[in-house]
Parts: sequence; structure tokens; C-alpha cells
Amino acid sequence: MSTTEPRTGRSTDRPAAEHTGENLLEVSGLQKHFPIRQGIIFQRRIGAVRAVDGIDFSVGPGESLGLVGESGCGKSTTGRLITRLLEPTGGSVVFDGEDITHRSPGRMQEARRNLQMIFQDPYSSLNPRHTVGTIIETPMRLNGINPPQGHKKRAQELLETVGLNPEHYNRYPNEFSGGQRQRIGIARA
Repeated sequence: MSTTEPRTGRSTDRPAAEHTGENLLEVSGLQKHFPIRQGIIFQRRIGAVRAVDGIDFSVGPGESLGLVGESGCGKSTTGRLITRLLEPTGGSVVFDGEDITHRSPGRMQEARRNLQMIFQDPYSSLNPRHTVGTIIETPMRLNGINPPQGHKKRAQELLETVGLNPEHYNRYPNEFSGGQRQRIGIARA
């Protein structure tokens, strides 16, 4: 006889982060409907594509969440809504105890220091004209993060953290495999 225990998504190799009972991320009734319009001049709305329609989930400190589904089901749209790269049609996003659903762009930049999206396609998510170093450093610079050891050294540390050689700092994305590009995206986040 065997018993089945629910999976928590946590690795048994390391202890879970201390959980205070509050979720780090709470998504409630999140919606994104794209209007369908007809006509050249008057552009009358005749319907809507319901890309995301009432999704709910929460993520606690130390937990991971993966969105799985077929192509076009709204996974990337959900990520863009959470990070406010798209405005939601409805619902709410609470990050670290604060509702960020309708934050101004300036205040949203503060939240993005701790809330990043890793795009699923490593081939189109990295600018082929920028070196890996520039790709990793840019979010730090945009968010006003100035590591004491400098941007270059921090970028090299992040490369090493994701299993890449720090000497690859000056290489371009086309010099890496798909899996390595995905790790560059993780280092950038």
C-alpha cells in the first residue's frame, strides 16, 4: 500500500524560507480582454478575446510557481499583467503586501527591482547586438542598483551563479546554446 502526499514544489535538499503566513504574491480575478474591432473609420467594438479570464493564485516566500499550458492560452500575458507590462482589464495583483494593480509607472519601477519576468523563448528575449555583460547590467542600471563591487563584477558573479563562465561577459547571445541563453535570462532577472 502506498500513500500519496501533495507536492509543495519545494526541494527537500534545502529548508523552505520562513513563512510568516503572508503571501509574497497574490493574484485575484486577473483578467485581460483584448477588444475586437470592425470598420476602418468608426472602429466599432464587436467582441473581445479573453486572453486571461479570472485567474487566481498565490505564491509564498521561498515558493515557485510554474504556469503550464498550450500555446496561446495566456501564460505570457499573465506574466506581463503581473509585471505591469500590460494593463489588466480586471482583478488585482498584490506584491509584498501592496496592491500594485494600478500603480503609476514611476512607482511600478520600484516594484520591478524585486519582480522580474523570465521570458520563455531564449532566442528572441536577448538583444543579439548587446554583449551578455550589457544584457545583465542594464536592469541594474535602470533600477538604480549600484553594487559596491561595480556592475561588471556583479554581472560576472551572476554568470557564475547560473553556471556560466564569468569570462563570457563580452560574448554575444548567438554564441550560446538555447539552455545557456535561458540561464543568461535568469541572471538578468
